[in-house]
Amino acid sequence: MTKRQDWAAGEEVRTLLTLLSELEPALGQEALLGAIGQAAARPDGRRRLARDVTRRPELLTGQGMFADSPSVLRFIDALVDAGASAVIVPSCPRCGKQRKLGPPVDGVRICHGCRAKARALPCGRCGKTRPTARRHDNGHPLCQNCWHQDPRSWKPCTGCGNNRRVAAVTPDGPVCQNCRPGHDLPCTLCGTTGSRIGISRAISKPVCERCRQRWIICSACGTGAVLKGGTLDKPLCASCLNPDPAFWKRCSTCRTTWQLSTAQCTRCSLDRKLKDIFAPPSGTTLPALDQLREALVQSDRPDSVDTWLTRHGVRTTLRDVARGRRRLSHDFLDTMPPSLTLNHLRAMLVVSGALPRRDELLAGLETWIDQALASRSLPEHHRALHGYAVWHQLRRLRGRLHGNPVTDQQARNLRQQITAATAFLDWLEDRELTLQTCTQADLDLWRTDHPGHRQRSANFVRWAVTHRHASRLTAPSTRWSGPAGPLDQDRRWSDARRLLHDDACPLVTRTAGLLVLLYAQKLSDITALTVKHVRHHGDRTFLHLGSRPIVLPNPLDELVDELVATRRPPGSGVLHEESGWLFPGHRRGLPLTEGALARRLHALGITPRHSRNTALFALAAELPAAILAKTLGIHIQSAVQWQKIAAGDWNSYAADISQRPRA
Repeated sequence: MTKRQDWAAGEEVRTLLTLLSELEPALGQEALLGAIGQAAARPDGRRRLARDVTRRPELLTGQGMFADSPSVLRFIDALVDAGASAVIVPSCPRCGKQRKLGPPVDGVRICHGCRAKARALPCGRCGKTRPTARRHDNGHPLCQNCWHQDPRSWKPCTGCGNNRRVAAVTPDGPVCQNCRPGHDLPCTLCGTTGSRIGISRAISKPVCERCRQRWIICSACGTGAVLKGGTLDKPLCASCLNPDPAFWKRCSTCRTTWQLSTAQCTRCSLDRKLKDIFAPPSGTTLPALDQLREALVQSDRPDSVDTWLTRHGVRTTLRDVARGRRRLSHDFLDTMPPSLTLNHLRAMLVVSGALPRRDELLAGLETWIDQALASRSLPEHHRALHGYAVWHQLRRLRGRLHGNPVTDQQARNLRQQITAATAFLDWLEDRELTLQTCTQADLDLWRTDHPGHRQRSANFVRWAVTHRHASRLTAPSTRWSGPAGPLDQDRRWSDARRLLHDDACPLVTRTAGLLVLLYAQKLSDITALTVKHVRHHGDRTFLHLGSRPIVLPNPLDELVDELVATRRPPGSGVLHEESGWLFPGHRRGLPLTEGALARRLHALGITPRHSRNTALFALAAELPAAILAKTLGIHIQSAVQWQKIAAGDWNSYAADISQRPRA
């Protein structure tokens, strides 16, 4: 009889096999014997293991923290690795996390961190209950902080010679933290060297702590996972690095994630944290927050969401929203104190489908107008400003939108108009005047002392006279006299050639700059472009800027096609959304702002306004006003004005077209 048959034929082991066959009928006898052999190396240890489990079968179903022998815990891990489904890995009874349990404390096995807290004693110096680091001369315990401040832990460093706390003792003597020698082995993945480098069990090579926690998009399968091997250019996940399922362990919650331990994976840990945050005192989570939680857990980068939860004010804002007794809506979020965290949370709720989309710039304008009206003390001025801001400026803006969102330039112009009107009313109130008692001399004095508000306040004065809030006042309007600044065609073509062939410039900036230089597009029109404006017919690429599409020449068509394909790679944000914008911004569901695009162009030495004026001047001299308006998407009156400025004569254009021979 062999040794294996000797210990396997014992009464205790046979009883254990009978118990396990009822608990795990899917596992064969060979798998069970292999798990027993992994848990205990000696025959007497295996028999002791069999007696403990047979006497208390509940140890295998979640009560393993009460095991007398550590072989029971090793036996549970071996059964789980073999594919057992009814066996439960025990959690630490103190912290509730599934970590490796150590020696028992008061009859219960707990993890290493909780064991240090359980064995904590009152410090003999500060009096706080903390784990003991050293003992004082009289035997009293000292915590780690007090020991670091103790003079006995400070000695002259043999490296720098300063009297500092001892971090390590070398053959030459004690050294401080700065002079402490680090590991000479560089990280296999990133090549950095440091003191937090260990040998990875996955590739058996040195890997730094940062690479162990790095989240990547696998170059082989394209899924998001923790980096396990390969290189930073071609990273690999666990299943692509080693496809052998027996090599990896599973997440203790989802049982699907391949990893080197049975701890919770990143997604399951994030799900647990979000459930704790979103759980209100009543115990019923709002459906909108539950929908947001599912979207966050299934995001491309759950580690980014976990990092976002650690930022200041994020958990407080989420708990305030979860504990709100109203139905979650935009109106409820508007009642909360404004912050960047709240704006980001609103954007994620919209992306996940928990809240409907709305024009945030338009909503911000309405709130800003209400605050401006609330500052008016005179009822007459409040009435006039309300009519001008709400029924004139805001109503006219809504009529121009036609279902499109408000652009940054439109919002900026409206704020400037209302700010000028508010400043004029404040100036009148300081002089104890009203719109009715204001004279032309007072208005001229205002226009002289405030040149920055001269043109925009004149618009408010004309409106006030028209609607009988004021009388006997005249404020002349200013007409556009032409483009300001130099029109340098040579520089325009030089910048265009540089953007076409300079691969070092970002693709977004190159494409936007070429649309300004070649097609005289405003930044507000460029940021409003979507992928639907780009069409393909055969081997040609069309771009819809107006009512008629434009055939993009080479290599501009290649740049636009590349921009459509690489607008936002997977895993570039907390929530990944297939944005329809051709120039997507950092905020979820919104395009790139005009200010951000202008700063990028200025960094390349391109002035958007002067470059657009130069391009529009050249195009107006070569094309009729009607074709210019339909092709570039500008107003017909603007096209006619530019044609007059460019001295383009197209009066005989229609006659020339009618005389052309027809095919």
